[in-house]
Amino acid sequence: MDERDEERRMVAEHIEWQKQGAWVILWGTYTRTFWAFACWPVVPEGGVVVHAEDPDLLYAEMRFVEREHDFLRWRYGRGYPG
Repeated sequence: MDERDEERRMVAEHIEWQKQGAWVILWGTYTRTFWAFACWPVVPEGGVVVHAEDPDLLYAEMRFVEREHDFLRWRYGRGYPG
């Protein structure tokens, strides 16, 4: 395991904390990639998994997928502007 792996694992943990239980985030020491698994009550059939080598790209992809599947409207209510 690379000495940066612990730092990346902590970044994954922080992103998961920011998302308040809506995603499970992992750092893959073998793949050298961040992985995000949606765990919403309204997850589309087949699930939602995104990945990226950079945490900023991962976060952006997660936001894209949330909008694509209307997760934010479900989470924050019908009045959410999206």
